[in-house]
Amino acid sequence: MRQIYHVLLVFILTFTISTGFVNGQKDSTKLNQSVEVMKAYHPSITNANKVNMLPVIDDTTHLLPEFVYSIDSHPINSGFSASPIKPADVNKRYYEESQIGYLKLGAGTSNSVFGEFFLNLPESKSATFGLHLRHLSSDGQIKLLEGNKVDAPFSQNNAAIFGSVNIGSTILSTDLSYDRDAIRYYGYPASIPAKIDSLSSNKYGMKQAYEKGDFKVALRSNEQLHGALNFNTGIRLGFFDSKTGQKETSGGVFGKFDYNFGPVRGIIDASFDHLSTDSIALALDPLQVGSKKADWIRIAPSVRLDGDNWFLRGGINFVTVSDKIGGNQTKLYPDFEFNFRPVEGILTLYAGFKGDLKNNRYGDIAMENYWADPRHNIRPTDYNYIISGGLKGKMSREISYNIGVKYSQIKDLYFYTSNSYYNAGTAPSNYYSNQFGVIYDNASVTNFSAEFSYVSGKDLSVVLKGNYYNYKLDLLQFASHRPNFDGSVSAGLRIIDNLTGFADVGVIGMRKAMVYNINPFSSPVSRDEVFQLDPSIQLNVGATYELMNKFRLFGRVDNLLNRPNEQWIGYASQGLRLIAGVSVSF
Repeated sequence: MRQIYHVLLVFILTFTISTGFVNGQKDSTKLNQSVEVMKAYHPSITNANKVNMLPVIDDTTHLLPEFVYSIDSHPINSGFSASPIKPADVNKRYYEESQIGYLKLGAGTSNSVFGEFFLNLPESKSATFGLHLRHLSSDGQIKLLEGNKVDAPFSQNNAAIFGSVNIGSTILSTDLSYDRDAIRYYGYPASIPAKIDSLSSNKYGMKQAYEKGDFKVALRSNEQLHGALNFNTGIRLGFFDSKTGQKETSGGVFGKFDYNFGPVRGIIDASFDHLSTDSIALALDPLQVGSKKADWIRIAPSVRLDGDNWFLRGGINFVTVSDKIGGNQTKLYPDFEFNFRPVEGILTLYAGFKGDLKNNRYGDIAMENYWADPRHNIRPTDYNYIISGGLKGKMSREISYNIGVKYSQIKDLYFYTSNSYYNAGTAPSNYYSNQFGVIYDNASVTNFSAEFSYVSGKDLSVVLKGNYYNYKLDLLQFASHRPNFDGSVSAGLRIIDNLTGFADVGVIGMRKAMVYNINPFSSPVSRDEVFQLDPSIQLNVGATYELMNKFRLFGRVDNLLNRPNEQWIGYASQGLRLIAGVSVSF
């Protein structure tokens, strides 16, 4: 089956390039305006629906794309995918004439190799087309916190084709993407035992690779025609495959319809998805490996009222799940949002009252924690309700802000944990597993967020972000692997006429990690352990020099402080890394 997917993917890619009509969703066709400057573009999983609150330690050497990302103001999302860093105007002048694409090549320490190709044909009246290819790999060693040096190679490969074609008053768009991430189980929370290969509970040294592909075809109305009915509907297909044998296939249809009745707008957002996952631990028996199938239906009707400086939308979110293994569920949630602009452009007040049943898809979980138990089968998370509010706007022409608060009541919020195994021989000790399982609890989570941006023409731009989290759990003593705060500061600066630079620093607060002892013999003494993960601090700096028209040299240093940051217990990140190369735009 895996070979069939590869052949099909190559065929579709070849056919798309030759015809020039295959393209992506609306936002993707404007990547020359929205690609983040300080991090590399990552195609995302369709309908990932991420509402998690766990930030990511950026462990790989992301590089500077050639295009511009504008400042926007919206509630901060600190999910597992790193939030975009957007001080892009500094580089805008160099790329105003580069409307088609670029080729970038680089190499660096730890045997790092980087290559990226981007093509975005100018938008015409009839069609658009784009192509993105990217490779990043490293074959270096990492020093763990206990002093052991281990091999920690990784590679990332991404490919995406996207575009659209106008058909009368509608737009037909297509989006095809493929990603492959390969890693190794290299971490260990203590000194690595001499005979670690003999421990059946450990995956040390095991190679893992994740592949995912997504294909979407959508038909939407042309919003420029300002018709009474706006719609966006289509089909999506996806697959996920792991080196350890787990597979997931998905397929579904979606549609959003917005009709203007005059005084009000009627909106219906609906979707159907079928998922099939093989070779995972079934919920009824954790030791039994099998497959499960699930059907998800979402229907969210609402009505929107608009005033001169406000809007109110109210409705319901109906979700039903048919799953013989995990159990059937039917949920009904509120879906309200309110927006009021007392001072146009200066102050906007917003609020929301929503709920959702999150489908924790196998592929999404595997990509957010590479070293999770390959057989994991995480059940859905029920966001009973989410109350949010805040204010955003501009303090001046250069300074914008967004300050918000969110309170969530959650059932079955999952936390990553690991296990240890006690050896009561002549030298009693604990042996640790270096893969992660999950534990569930009901939670009340409060999240305060703030974002400030400063943009001074084309020469300086600064973005500050921060989050504070407060977890109240029913059973667990703490939220394993989750911090109480995280923040980032990013800046771009034009140093001289042909030289621009950037610096960004990210901080993740101290965390605790739970390790449960699995002892085959009953004992009155608990050997469960709590590990403390030090705060993660990562400082990256870099520069780009325009040597001649459309030909540039770039260089950067990641993790300048050479800190062994851990996101998951035992898995320290790479130390100081340097990378340099050339780019050519056209």
